[in-house]
Amino acid sequence: MEGRLWPDRLAVGDQVRWGGAAYTITAVRGRQVTLTDECGHEHESDVLALLFSPGFVVLPPVAGTDHRRAAHGSGDASLERALWWESHILEVLTGLPSDAAPNARPRPGYDPACHSLAEREKAKAEELTEIGGTGVSARTVRRKRQRYQAQGVAGLVDGRAGRREAPGARLDPRIVEAVRDIVLTPVAGRRPGSERVRAEVARRLAGPIGRGELSAPSRSAIHRMCTELTRQTSAPEAGSDRASQVGERVHLGTVHPPVPVHDGHGSHGGLGILFAVDEATRLILTAVVFAARPLPSVGPALLARMCVPQDQRHRWPSLDSPDRGRGAGDAPGFGPGERAPLVRPSALVLDSAAWPGLAVLRDCCGRLGIHVRQTSRTQPERRDVERSLARAASLFTDHLLTFAPRGPGTSGWSAEEVQELLDDWVARVWPYADDPVAASPPDVHRTPMGRYESLVSDAQWTPTPLPPQEFAERLDAATRVVGPTGVHLAGRTYDAPALDPLRSSRSAGAMGGQQVPVRWDPYDLRRVWLQGSEGRWLEAPVVPGVPSTLRESLGHAGLQQAAVYAGRSASPAPGRPASPRAVTVEDATPAEAGSAARTDSARIAYHAQLLLPAPAIASAIRRIEEAVLLNHTSLGSRHGVLLHGPPGTGKTTALRQAAVQHLRRAPQPPAAGQRPAIHVRLPPATSPRQLLAELARSLGVPLRGGPTTSDLAHRVSLALREARTSLILVDEAHHLGGSGWTRTRTADTLDFLCDRVPATFVYAALDAPDLLASSLASLPHRRLLPVALANLPEDEAWTQLLNDIEQALQLNAHPPGTLSALSHTLYRRTGGNVGRLAYLLRAATVRAIQDGTEKLTGGLLSELPVPGSGFESHAQR
Repeated sequence: MEGRLWPDRLAVGDQVRWGGAAYTITAVRGRQVTLTDECGHEHESDVLALLFSPGFVVLPPVAGTDHRRAAHGSGDASLERALWWESHILEVLTGLPSDAAPNARPRPGYDPACHSLAEREKAKAEELTEIGGTGVSARTVRRKRQRYQAQGVAGLVDGRAGRREAPGARLDPRIVEAVRDIVLTPVAGRRPGSERVRAEVARRLAGPIGRGELSAPSRSAIHRMCTELTRQTSAPEAGSDRASQVGERVHLGTVHPPVPVHDGHGSHGGLGILFAVDEATRLILTAVVFAARPLPSVGPALLARMCVPQDQRHRWPSLDSPDRGRGAGDAPGFGPGERAPLVRPSALVLDSAAWPGLAVLRDCCGRLGIHVRQTSRTQPERRDVERSLARAASLFTDHLLTFAPRGPGTSGWSAEEVQELLDDWVARVWPYADDPVAASPPDVHRTPMGRYESLVSDAQWTPTPLPPQEFAERLDAATRVVGPTGVHLAGRTYDAPALDPLRSSRSAGAMGGQQVPVRWDPYDLRRVWLQGSEGRWLEAPVVPGVPSTLRESLGHAGLQQAAVYAGRSASPAPGRPASPRAVTVEDATPAEAGSAARTDSARIAYHAQLLLPAPAIASAIRRIEEAVLLNHTSLGSRHGVLLHGPPGTGKTTALRQAAVQHLRRAPQPPAAGQRPAIHVRLPPATSPRQLLAELARSLGVPLRGGPTTSDLAHRVSLALREARTSLILVDEAHHLGGSGWTRTRTADTLDFLCDRVPATFVYAALDAPDLLASSLASLPHRRLLPVALANLPEDEAWTQLLNDIEQALQLNAHPPGTLSALSHTLYRRTGGNVGRLAYLLRAATVRAIQDGTEKLTGGLLSELPVPGSGFESHAQR
């Protein structure tokens, strides 16, 4: 757009230049606009794609044309005055008046790239006052600008010649504004009387009245204005059609659903949700989660989220600003499909003046020309919005509890989990939900999205989002040094290849490196943006922080899932650390074991991830590989694998290693969007239906309505085929069950999943008489192949395992044969349990490296505690 203008709206009749040709906008529906050229050829485009197209610019309208006079039917004086105002309003909006030369530059104070809309309105008011204009304030310019944006030149024409003079028309604009603000801002839900309004006006304008600049308004004038304003604002109560347009009034409200949450550190409590709801459409512009307290903090980041479509927030700052100039192929893509609605609030409505951070929010809104007003919950329009909020909260709570139930003994969700689920629900479910509260009898559109598209089409204009640079300026800010592993912020690490130039540009002589501006959305900590050398914002996603073979991240309902990727990626860029990968015993070569160049920290990390090559684990991995191969080529029924045994026998290790081997055997690395293996971990009381729902959510399958188990299985099957998933690993499978699910019904459902879902299911479960694994393993007709893992006996296999482990140790002074000599001691302490043995040896090697002894001794292995300390005392009896 050549650095001139990011328009506040696009309307039918606007002239634009796009792709080197002139077009007229002839239709608007939602985010879709229709462009017609001089030959009548039509082109459809998304609003955002249009704004970011190279060379796109809104052409200034031609003033004084005959069709305007015919359209308005006004006298020459009124029309000329309106056209005079139009030139000034265009300069406020675009930086250039209507009669500007083609290559003209904005005058000081009017450049949109340097001054906010509020600053340009103030500059115009001062200019008009200097040239002799009376009663011209920044608010007057703002009203003119808003009328022009909503109605065109018709909004600037003085209509008093053909009608009776409106109350307050002869009063000073400052008095009119004061009366309007007092009447439209009721206290305790009650509108003040005319005498109280008159007294409040006298108090507010005591200075100008005392200096003789203003005359005190009469009682009759104040009474007429109060009566007219009350009639206008009460018109919707009488049942008249809604006058609201998209974004005209956006309400902020809070609800407290009955959802338990935790902060990740053992503290538990309730949860609140702050909704920003458009009154006309009932669309939720944004919704944020906060800890249960009376009111959450509001700020510029909340406003920024409202002004950008939800489907674009994750990349909005990274999009090039339109004033940077791009080549023909550099416009960002906005693909087809469901598009999030585009709404810009004209006014924010709150029910309290005690919101934390409200002063900062008011200032930010003022710079964007957004009015902030207070109302009462007893007002009719607020009551309707509150009912819609209650319905939205109820639907979201049902969605949360239906597809992610928590057992009574669990700790609940984290706030970040709920926020992620809430964002997805607001984008996918609520716009298409039936909302009878907002639907009046003549309104056939009962969904927020239907009303949005209808109102935009009727109004024949659509707002535009906040420009990317302004969006970034309203996010939370800090400065950080880009280190070798990325950026550290609030206990998280963010990194991306795009940050390499910032790493290499660090000043070698500067203390601590070069500080780089960082921006982030406080309600979405999955990514941050860093400002590069050219002023562009570079996106950096959060780096998973769990050092395991599978990068598991806590997801919906506490289930742990991870898409497993083979460690065969290309070599990292110079100066970039390689991605961490768990080291197995087979990876340790003699050269590595004897290398003295390895640092202590590297050796500690190596031993902390040391895996034990137990024969039972290797056998379980082979059974899993065989099942995958048979299911891939089978023409009949599919079979799964059930790993069962006591705790610490290597079930989870077998799952992880099977996933790694599965990917290493693939002919090529997985492409984008493919997930060859999925790993989930079940919380208590999880039904098979909930397992399916979680798999659907992890694969991005929308769950609208109440699908049956069969429907869920069908949707998951299709998604798994698209993601090329052939292995599903389910840990803690003994938690399968839940209210209403008997063991037989659960086992039948697992059989059904093995046949219906085109992937191999592998379950790992504890083996006890009262658990599901025992009943499944004892029924020969089931589709699950039972593989038992048990504690090792004290025989040659035990001694060989110790010898294999000892060969993989990287201790500088450890004598060979020590573990074999301590075989009985280790067995007495662990009972042959692989999990206890792994913990004991890992802890001992880390201690030996830290204290400098560099060897394992009988005393060290005897004094260190092991998990399940009651086992050893029981064995000694």
